Amino acid sequence: MKKQETVKTCRKCGKLIGIIECGIYRKIVVDAEAVLVMPDGAANEKFVDVTGRKIVGREADFEEQASYGVPGGPEYAYRPHKCGGSR
Repeated sequence: MKKQETVKTCRKCGKLIGIIECGIYRKIVVDAEAVLVMPDGAANEKFVDVTGRKIVGREADFEEQASYGVPGGPEYAYRPHKCGGSR
């Protein structure tokens, strides 16, 4: 992988993936499509924002999406990429 590549296709499943750097020599592979996430400590889904910070939450519903930009409201994040390898 070249240093300037941030979006490419997965070799196993063919979906678009993104690569987020979250520290020195640490990269996280995520799905390329960002979703609005509502931070929720009781949820069991994990997301990653653009800076590499991990967020525990759930995908925001339609009413919560309207409050985007409000402090404590939903924010854009990416799902970590998990593929079954079926092409």
